[in-house]
Amino acid sequence: MWLTTITVGLVTLILIKWLNDYVKRWRMPPGPFFWPIIGNLSLFSGRMYLTFIDLAKTYGDVFSLKLGMTDVVVLNSLDAVKEAFMKKGADFAGRPKMLSMDISSEGGKDIVFTDYNPTWKLHRKLFHGAIRGYASGQNLQSKVHESLKDTIAEFTKMEGQGVNLDDYLYQLVYNVICSAAFGVRYNMDEENFKTLMKVSKDAAERFGQGFLADVYPLLRFLPSPTVTACRKMMDQILGIMQCHLEQHKETFDPSNLRDITDHMIKAQKDAEEEGIQDINSLTDTHLRQTISDIFFGGTFSSIFSLRWALLYLAVHPEIQEKVAAELDSVVGRDRLPELSDREATPYMEATMHEVMRMASMDPLSLPHATTVDTTLRGYQIPKGTMVMPNLWALHHDPDTWGDPDVFRPERFLDENGKPVKPAALMPFSAGRRACPGETLGKANNFLLLGGLVQNFRFSISKGEGPPDLTPDEKGGGASCIPSPYKVVMTCRK
Repeated sequence: MWLTTITVGLVTLILIKWLNDYVKRWRMPPGPFFWPIIGNLSLFSGRMYLTFIDLAKTYGDVFSLKLGMTDVVVLNSLDAVKEAFMKKGADFAGRPKMLSMDISSEGGKDIVFTDYNPTWKLHRKLFHGAIRGYASGQNLQSKVHESLKDTIAEFTKMEGQGVNLDDYLYQLVYNVICSAAFGVRYNMDEENFKTLMKVSKDAAERFGQGFLADVYPLLRFLPSPTVTACRKMMDQILGIMQCHLEQHKETFDPSNLRDITDHMIKAQKDAEEEGIQDINSLTDTHLRQTISDIFFGGTFSSIFSLRWALLYLAVHPEIQEKVAAELDSVVGRDRLPELSDREATPYMEATMHEVMRMASMDPLSLPHATTVDTTLRGYQIPKGTMVMPNLWALHHDPDTWGDPDVFRPERFLDENGKPVKPAALMPFSAGRRACPGETLGKANNFLLLGGLVQNFRFSISKGEGPPDLTPDEKGGGASCIPSPYKVVMTCRK
């Protein structure tokens, strides 16, 4: 009897919640029918961003749905993204309450996953200052050139062989980012490097696929093997970051700022001395999380950019030769490309933009959340609603690009060969939550890709068949990772 009573009570509560959600939906953007508990999860069997494009054909470029028990509004057009993130930037600048974000950010102590609040604003401002301070002068460029020279020597030994470059690109980018962040470089055979690479790869894959508790918040209180494994991975990674932070604090010299960690320590000390923040606004946990943001954001963005770029250039040798010819005419062969060369190499810049458009490595960016009850297109969006911009839809819209499935860098050049950047290109998102490391990331990618194409010709291995340009399923729909491939490298004499 008691079991029947409990069952009837639960079913009644579920139906009341479902009906209440449907009443609320009347005021929100239109969307598909959703079931109790599972919501619209049954609609998704593959890449979420492609399903969103199909749904937009029926419900328009702004629609709502239910992911489990979580309300989501999806933006599928440039106009919708601009209205939400630019015209009403503060209203849509929050982050949703998700267990995966909470674990990654140690309860909201970083810049990427933290909700929109005064501490986040201060933290981001100091981060920008540290990045500008470090990236000025020859700091960044010299770190990239050091790592590039080692990689070029390694690649030269493998000339003529069909090689999967993944691990070598990881080493190249890790050495750039790690030396910039905390002054450390690794050899391929070092155990510390192997451990860091494996743990960060596994963590990116696990977190990229999301947690069930992200769409069913009550599940965060139940034990889960996936969540336990992710916590252990983050403990390992944050332990490494903490070790570097402690070493820097012990040897800190304000007159000799060696890397971004030193710049952040100085920003912390300056802020405390000036009395512009309370003691909880920029603690050592915040600094550790900032280092982690730089590490994860910088490494994976650059690694995936290089993997996609070398794949597209190998598939399109005529474009690769145009990039190489431009580098030869501007840079020559006696030195590596420098940041001062960017303005004089518009085709190289256009090619990088086309890689970011075609690949759309973060097709749904990171989810936003509304910070207040607000409106969009006349519809009501309650506070705390998750908002997902479909950047893949923006980057592959036929009305914007004409031939979105064709790799054509010329679309980013005007009739005089000067660079143009359409507003619909948003690889780093837009508005108040745009990636704070965009400038640093673009500079890294220019130097790295330019140095590799200047020295090598990349081609698809014979006998391998046509390469797979479809993103690897390991991305889980949250990121577009290139499927494994091999290339043959030929030294440019």
